Amino acid sequence: MRAIRLTATIVITGLLTVAAFSQSGVTRRIEQPRDPALEMTAKHNLEVARYYITKRKAYKGALDRLLEITDTYPDFSRMDEVLLLIGEANLKLDKPDDAANAFKKLLKDFRDSELAQKARERLEEMKVPIDEPKK
Repeated sequence: MRAIRLTATIVITGLLTVAAFSQSGVTRRIEQPRDPALEMTAKHNLEVARYYITKRKAYKGALDRLLEITDTYPDFSRMDEVLLLIGEANLKLDKPDDAANAFKKLLKDFRDSELAQKARERLEEMKVPIDEPKK
């Protein structure tokens, strides 16, 4: 009986919080919780890819790790950095079209990211037009 009462209290408290939040005028999107195991695996792959790029100059290996993140965990919390590094690795591998696509995707999906400016700069250096939506 105590477990049912505790569950009911939690549900009611959650509903009151949601109701108060929705009436506050704030219109932020509520994000779904991320899978901790996938988040940890993706973070590890990102760290390995960053190491491959900066220390080993192993751009193909880095790209493989980064693409694994995009394929297996598209909701990764640091996808903006993944896309930037995909672009950088593709530039080093002399694949400018793939690099431009990664930079454009970063700008499209994460235009408010602190890394968006770096993607814009890279596209300008490559003389690729930036198709950003009007604000």
